[in-house]
Amino acid sequence: MELSTTLRAAFPMLAMVFFAIPVIASAQQTAGSAMKNGIIVLTSFEGDVKITNSSSDQTLTPSKGAILKQGQIITTGPKSKASLAFENGIVIEVTPSTKFLIQEFQQAPWDVAPDKLAEMKYEPSKSKTTGFLEYGDIITGVKKLKPGSSLEVSTPLGTAGIRGTDFQTSAVKNSNGSPKSFTVGVASGEVGVRSAGSSQAVPVPAGTASTVAMTPSQSGQAGTIQAPVTSQLSAEAGSGILASVSAQRTSGQTIFAQSVVSAAQNRQPTLSSLTPEQQKTLIDAAGQGSESLIEAVKQLVTETPPAAPEIAAAATELAPNAAPQIASTAASISRSLAPQIAAQVVSVAPTLAISVATNVAQAVPESAAAVAGAVASVAPNSAPQIAASVAATVPEAAVQIAQSVATAQPQQASQITSQVVASVAGVDAKAVGDATQKAAQQASNTGINAQPPPPTNTNPQFPVPTPRPTPQATPQEIRSPR
Repeated sequence: MELSTTLRAAFPMLAMVFFAIPVIASAQQTAGSAMKNGIIVLTSFEGDVKITNSSSDQTLTPSKGAILKQGQIITTGPKSKASLAFENGIVIEVTPSTKFLIQEFQQAPWDVAPDKLAEMKYEPSKSKTTGFLEYGDIITGVKKLKPGSSLEVSTPLGTAGIRGTDFQTSAVKNSNGSPKSFTVGVASGEVGVRSAGSSQAVPVPAGTASTVAMTPSQSGQAGTIQAPVTSQLSAEAGSGILASVSAQRTSGQTIFAQSVVSAAQNRQPTLSSLTPEQQKTLIDAAGQGSESLIEAVKQLVTETPPAAPEIAAAATELAPNAAPQIASTAASISRSLAPQIAAQVVSVAPTLAISVATNVAQAVPESAAAVAGAVASVAPNSAPQIAASVAATVPEAAVQIAQSVATAQPQQASQITSQVVASVAGVDAKAVGDATQKAAQQASNTGINAQPPPPTNTNPQFPVPTPRPTPQATPQEIRSPR
């Protein structure tokens, strides 16, 4: 059957995948409509590109066509870049000198009949995608999302919410590592931009850019995050964004199709890390509801305390909404592993990071600071809120909690200070501020989170270089998470 010209133009990569694996997609439907970990492909890379697991700091060797997963960090050197393609049609170019975390990518099972392919204008099924840009630039192309889907790109200073558009996000740091500005330039569609701590999004239409800046405090403590300021996007920047998105879709479509077919056939849940008996216990319990699943977690962790992080993560995959209760149950039994339990559970259910950290800290208050820091490492865009919520739960350890989270996310020390001080009545604001600033400075001095020098360009017009041909990278072995 011939794919129509309309479909090839509207959804070039996914069209190939849908045509290639209708049987696989149909088989996935039997699992129900709940969203699962989506497939992400590294379609190309060049230069110094590092892929790191946020929960373990394990570094993987990149290879063209490798399958990535949520919780992995892509870091590029000064003359390096990487292109990512998501199962729902999103493409992202990670430009030179950038650090970007794929925090979450969930997608519902989909099925598209061959005779209906040409009619498809949206992503194939509902999805949820979040990413965190610590510094640098990413260029993103998004097909129209289905009702109920979401895509957010966060930075230390704010968040961009997207429905379907082509845009560039920039996060700039000061020389001391603190956040300086966050800018979104929109070439097509519209993006909603909001400052960190604000619930009000400012619409940014095509042809404009919006910048959120940090005004330093005279006292040297927490600065002030300004409201978004909108300006015109230069024609050169807009055309550069569109050219990058087009190049990613065209050059990556073949390797994307091949990798998605393979990954879909070999999709494996986190349950595979457990014994067959443990897997059966959790699956049977999950079929009876969350309460039964939590009781099963209690039983398995009591029997094998060292396996608590893996047991909790596997249970969370079966019932993501029960993540806070699963994590706190496991941590209350295997108390010494509370930070690892919280981090692994959040790697499966990152949008519940604040609740997971708070529940585990409440269950194991002696480890509250370590728990908050571990969860902030996995969910950086929630770091200030994690610190504030955990500190409010265990107020006697507020200073240590703020310090631990600032060590994990030194670039957000000012916001961590502000939110902890605002959330804990009677806390010594100076002690919190001194602790976070000291932690951030020590992290910088000892090389924690050390990466290539961050970009210093603050021009909101995003001068974008002409996209280069896709490099012929030599495939190297990488362990597939599927």
